[in-house]
Amino acid sequence: MILLRKIKKSPAFQKGMIFLDQALVSGSNFLLGILLVRSIGLEAYGVFTLLWMVVFFAIGINQAFIIKPLLSIAPKLEDLEQEEYLSDLHSIQFSISSLFLLAGLVIYGVMQIFQPNEIFMLLPLVSMIVFCQTVHDFYRKTYLIRNQVFKICLIDLVLFGGQLIGVAILWFLGVISLESVLWIILGVNVLSVLFGKFKQEFSHHHTKKILIRHFHFSKWLLSTSILQWLSGNYFIIVGASILGTSAVGAIRMVQNLMGLCHILFLVMESLIPIEAARRFQAEGEDGLIQYLVKTTKQLGSGFILLLIVIALFSAPILSFIYGPEAVQYAYIAVAYSVLYAIVFIGHPLRFYLRTLEKTSPIFIAYCFGSFFSLSFAYPLLQFFSIPGLLFGLIFTQIINLLVYYFFSIRSSKNFIKNQLKESL
Repeated sequence: MILLRKIKKSPAFQKGMIFLDQALVSGSNFLLGILLVRSIGLEAYGVFTLLWMVVFFAIGINQAFIIKPLLSIAPKLEDLEQEEYLSDLHSIQFSISSLFLLAGLVIYGVMQIFQPNEIFMLLPLVSMIVFCQTVHDFYRKTYLIRNQVFKICLIDLVLFGGQLIGVAILWFLGVISLESVLWIILGVNVLSVLFGKFKQEFSHHHTKKILIRHFHFSKWLLSTSILQWLSGNYFIIVGASILGTSAVGAIRMVQNLMGLCHILFLVMESLIPIEAARRFQAEGEDGLIQYLVKTTKQLGSGFILLLIVIALFSAPILSFIYGPEAVQYAYIAVAYSVLYAIVFIGHPLRFYLRTLEKTSPIFIAYCFGSFFSLSFAYPLLQFFSIPGLLFGLIFTQIINLLVYYFFSIRSSKNFIKNQLKESL
C-alpha cells in the first residue's frame, strides 16, 4: 500500500497519467469527429463546427481570466494559502460560467426576434454546454495543481468517453441528428461536473483580492483571447458564408485528423507552465530558459516526425478514416502539417513570456494577426477558395511566431545585461 502511494506520487507516474489522459481526450474527440462526419455528413458537421466555435470562444476567455493565471499563481503558493486560493477561485469560476450561460440565452432571445435560423435555435443547448465545459476545465486544472492526476482521468473518462459512447448509440439506433448529438454532449458534461465537484470547496474570503490579481495578470490575455479566436476563426466564418458549411466541414474533418498532435499540445499546456513557474521561482530566468530549451528539443523530434508522416501519407489516411471521397482534401492535411509545426515552435516562446507575466507581446501578436485576417480573409477566399483560407491560417501563425521571437529575444538580452551588471 505504501509502495503504491509512492508510485502514484512519483513524477514519472504523474506525467504518464497526464499523457494517458490527453490521449483519452484527443482520441475520443478524434473518434467523435469520424462518427459525426460519417453519420450526419459534411454540411451538418460544418454547422456543428460553427456552433463549437462559440464553445471555444468562451473557453478561451475563461482560460485567459481563470485557468492561465491559476497555473502560474497556484504553484507559487504555500499549501494552506493555495487551498484558500483554489476555494475562492472555485466560487469565481461558477460566477463566470453563469455569465456565459446568461449571455448565450440573451443572444438567443435577440436572434429569435431579428434573425431566427438553425444555428441560433441551438444556442441554448450550446450555452449550457459552455457552462459545463468551463467548470470542467477548472476542475481538471485544480486536480492538476494538487497532483491528483487520477481524478483528472476519471472526470475526463466520464465526459469524453461518455459523449463518444452516447453518440455511437444514437448512430446505431439510427436516430442521430445534430440536435440529438448536442443533447448527449450536454448530458455527459453535466455528469462530469457533478463528478468533478466531489469535495471541492467554495469560499469568498479573498474574492476581491484574487479578482484584482487575475485581472492584472490577464488584462492582456483577455484581449489576446478574443483576437486569437478572431484571427483564426474569422477565416472559417468567412469561408462558411462564401464556400458553404460543407467546406467548413472538410476543414474541420482534417483538423480532427490532426487531433493526434493535440495530445502533445495539451500535455505541454498542462505540464510546462506549472514546471516553468517552479523553475523560475527556484532558479530564476536562466533556469527557466534552460528548461524550455531542453523540453522543446525532447518533444520536437517526435512531433516533427509525426507531421511528416501525416503530410506524406495524407491521402491514404483520409481514405481509410473517412472514405474514398475524402481523398480530394489531402492537400488540406499537408497545409495543416506546416501550420502545426509553426504552432509548436510558438508554444515555448509563449510559455516563457507568460511565466515572466509579460503577456502584452502575446496581445500584440494577435493584434497583427487579427488585422491580417480582417483585411485579407475575404479576398483570399473569394479568389483562391480553400487554398486561400489555408494560406491565411498559416501566415497568421507566422506573424504570431515572429512577434513572440522578437519580444523573447529582447527580454532575454535584458536578462543577460542585468546578470553582467550584477557580476561586475
